[in-house]
Amino acid sequence: MVCRPLLGFLLALVLSAPLSAAPRLQFSPPDWKFGMILQGAVIQQDLQVTNREPVAVTVTLVPTCSCNTATPDSQTIPAGARAVFHLRYDSVDDRGITSKSFLVRTDLPGSPSLYYFIRGTVREKAAVVPAPNGWQRQDTGKVAAPGSAAAGPSAASGPISLAYYYTPGCRSCEEFLSTEIPRMQKSLGRTIEVARKDLLAAGAYEELASLAAARGQPVTAIPALLAGDTLLQGDAVIRERLPAVLASMAGPAAAAGRGSAQAGAQSPVFDRLAVLPVAAAGLIDGINPCAFTTLIFLLASLALAGRGRNEVLVIGALFSAAVFLTYFLVGLGLFSALRAASAVSVVSVALRWILVAVLAVFAGLSVYDYFLIRAGRPTEILLQLPSSFKKRIHATIRTRVRMAALAGSSVVLGFLVSLFEFACTGQVYLPMLGYLARMRRQPDALALLALYNLCFIVPLLLVFGASWLGVTSGRITAVFQAHMGKVKLGLAVVFAGLAALTLVG
Repeated sequence: MVCRPLLGFLLALVLSAPLSAAPRLQFSPPDWKFGMILQGAVIQQDLQVTNREPVAVTVTLVPTCSCNTATPDSQTIPAGARAVFHLRYDSVDDRGITSKSFLVRTDLPGSPSLYYFIRGTVREKAAVVPAPNGWQRQDTGKVAAPGSAAAGPSAASGPISLAYYYTPGCRSCEEFLSTEIPRMQKSLGRTIEVARKDLLAAGAYEELASLAAARGQPVTAIPALLAGDTLLQGDAVIRERLPAVLASMAGPAAAAGRGSAQAGAQSPVFDRLAVLPVAAAGLIDGINPCAFTTLIFLLASLALAGRGRNEVLVIGALFSAAVFLTYFLVGLGLFSALRAASAVSVVSVALRWILVAVLAVFAGLSVYDYFLIRAGRPTEILLQLPSSFKKRIHATIRTRVRMAALAGSSVVLGFLVSLFEFACTGQVYLPMLGYLARMRRQPDALALLALYNLCFIVPLLLVFGASWLGVTSGRITAVFQAHMGKVKLGLAVVFAGLAALTLVG
């Protein structure tokens, strides 16, 4: 009988206690489900936050990815009142089923971390960088860049330890860990060990908040990185300031000796000098024997079909546009695959050396072809289109140039010829894509991909323009044959230059 009142008292005590120390905030919508969008889309959503606490609460939304923003990022909401935050999500770096979040902070003492989630599906349009599987977790719980266990000066001088606070699914975070950290490690000549802190794990955010408070800072941005006594917050700040912080941690000698290498980490040499070799490769690829002999055959077939000069001009413009679009789209798909693969550090190293080897081989074969041409044996060159492909291209051209539907036939012809020619033009295009896939900034790489393809069709446009002005296909053939050896030497220079830039990068 004594137990009954005691049980009743304990039950009343439990029921009267708060169910959670979490602030009583109501979110509308409860989470942001955006459905399906095309990669690269920028979408917005209004989030309404209602304060059910008996006191005013200051609510701050901290984005856990550079793809998210909240405007305003902080508001004080009176008791029983509501406030609206304008959220923005940029899907340019995501693909497939996606989950992002905002960290919700309040000024209520002892309140736990809350997260507001953004979920949906991003339909693929560009590359995605997967998690860096080439990194190895150590017994200390830290992650070291590949090769850090190797003996040598870097191991003898001891590793530099960093702590990186981020959330899973942050593509820029994974890219930073798998690409930038190894680059900085190489420039310093020191091992860098990174302890990865998942902010969704229990206690991780509290640890970060404590570190920030000890330095007189609030938590303002995620990811955050602790290097020695320096806490850096936000992806842009980390990328900008970390090289200098690492140099100071490595010592005065390293800071003095590695200054130029650190600048290279922000603006790599092969990024800055990429425009010239890419443009040159596109132009030379456009006049290599694979593409140019097909173009001459097309002009001769148009003349035999009785096409007038104006018709040739229209066909040339549509044909060139179709070639550009076909090669660009094919290149975009291959670029995405290569970039995704190169994001894994071990694969990236392998691809780098494979690319250098392939470029060196193609440079040598181009020089060999040059000497065959000089010896009067141009039909024996190695880097050319297989005869079976030549026959298929010629048959396609003969059929299409006689069709009445001028515009449609020209576009289809450009598409088909591009696919057939890829067996030969791909000898230049694929190494170029491998080179672009290793560039640090994806937008720069995509711009250079477009530049390459624009330069590739410049010779097409010039030849069609010359034909419109009355230059015969026979005259164009004679000029091409007189300079075919120089084209091969030009390709050798391009291959060798790309190999050198790949080694520098």
